[in-house]
Amino acid sequence: MKSVVHRAGVDIVRFVPELNRPFEVLPLLVREHIATGEPFFFVQVGANDGVLDDPLRDLILQNRLAGLLIEPLPDIFDKLKHNYAGQPQLLFENVAILSSDGVVPIHRVRSDAAVPHHWHGIASFNRENLLAQGVDPENLEVVHVKGTTLQFLLAKHKIDKVNLLQIDTEGYDFEIIRYAFDAGVFPDIINYEHCWLVPNIRYQCKQMLDRYGYQFLEVGKDTLAVRQV
Repeated sequence: MKSVVHRAGVDIVRFVPELNRPFEVLPLLVREHIATGEPFFFVQVGANDGVLDDPLRDLILQNRLAGLLIEPLPDIFDKLKHNYAGQPQLLFENVAILSSDGVVPIHRVRSDAAVPHHWHGIASFNRENLLAQGVDPENLEVVHVKGTTLQFLLAKHKIDKVNLLQIDTEGYDFEIIRYAFDAGVFPDIINYEHCWLVPNIRYQCKQMLDRYGYQFLEVGKDTLAVRQV
């Protein structure tokens, strides 16, 4: 059945009713890699506070995974470091990932806004992505954040192998993947949020992944891509 629907560009994903979300494939892939005994290193772009809707937190704490966590909002970044206190294998950077160094405006939900908890900390270069989630314009503000290239950060921390690239940037995910590939970085696993990508960008992203040898699967609001070598 899966092979038939694949030809139509559709996939079948196991749904777990009691969890109200699709079966989580990412933890299985990470644990499979860890079981080989090989080193494992992740890069998380848009790490938020390390708790809210975070697919990596349990894996990091249970397995003491080494990685680089990147979050541009200073107040959220402080919470991120606090929430991972006692994890010396982790690296942190308070920047946005851009094509070059600079300072850029970013739209965010005000930290003092009376909004649902899951909205606090979300930010996007595209204001419309936040409005589409139901955020009242009065609860938004524009802040300016520092940015640099992914290539610079990897060189700074002497990272020569990325096993997992985790991305949640409210509609900027395609650019992050492209920056990684342009830098010659081809992670074994890429997990990115596709739900805020417009259809043509979502398609271009999958075309690019296919071109570089990735097979992919949509799991809920994310796309999970694995490189075949």
